[in-house]
Amino acid sequence: MTDEGPIAARRLAGCLPILCTPFADDGALDLRSLSREVDWVLAEGAQGVACLAIASEGYKLTEGERDDVARAVVAAVAGRVPVVVSADGAGVEPAMDRARRAAALGADAVMVLPPSFVKPDADGLLDYYARVGEAAGVPLILQDAPQLTGVAMAPPLWARMAKAIPTLAAVKVEGTPQGATISETRHLAVAPAGSRGDGRLAVFCGWGGLGILDALERGAAGSMPAPNFTRLFAEIQTRWEAADEAGAAARFQAELPFLLWTMQSVDHSVAAAKEELRRRGVVASAHQRRPAVALDEIARGQLARFLDARLAP
Repeated sequence: MTDEGPIAARRLAGCLPILCTPFADDGALDLRSLSREVDWVLAEGAQGVACLAIASEGYKLTEGERDDVARAVVAAVAGRVPVVVSADGAGVEPAMDRARRAAALGADAVMVLPPSFVKPDADGLLDYYARVGEAAGVPLILQDAPQLTGVAMAPPLWARMAKAIPTLAAVKVEGTPQGATISETRHLAVAPAGSRGDGRLAVFCGWGGLGILDALERGAAGSMPAPNFTRLFAEIQTRWEAADEAGAAARFQAELPFLLWTMQSVDHSVAAAKEELRRRGVVASAHQRRPAVALDEIARGQLARFLDARLAP
């Protein structure tokens, strides 16, 4: 935080890929590969990075491993772009603890899912986010993923939160359809005092970025895709912001078949990202920790064909 307000809130924009957590073939953390992944996505055009999220397999890590990953990402980034660390939990106290630790390790912002084991009502959600935001002391990104959590939230609630939580900087919208939700959020929710921009709460396009063109037209700040799609989404946004909507659409459509294939499930997306990063020499192994739904023989063949075409000289 500075006297200008939450610094990450005004810098969080563009493509912020969700980093994969690399594991060795035996399941051990591979922090060297993680450092290479950070450098690679930055070279691909990332304007920030996010770690320990669902697609990072963050839920498969011990608390000590979570700290190791956050520490390694902050060190690898070395201040070049903002670092977003996921910090949520089934209860308020675990989420607060994770948020404090993330901030202490150098996170520029924390991204927080709602509790989903016991699903709070609107007042309970406001209390949860207010307490986690206060514990973190850095900008807060609310992650809305109703298809994964079963917790329904909506822009009127986020508008209440924006008034009550000084550090609330952005919402990552995963639910579908996203369009009207993004527009209503931008209309209703005022950003925290001291934030720069147009005075509205920033909104990020989630769910793999499938709705990116609609999201940008409605004023989204950016996207949080899988790391192997960093260049795609960075270029789409660059073209859009240069008033080249046709070029942005053409770039999106060219890679849409593979993007749709990966978004069949979270495990499809993670498997595809890790295998592409392995083939590019970024990570040493495409290993996923268990539980994970493995690709069958036909799906493995389909992925190989997509990657053969994608990586062809």
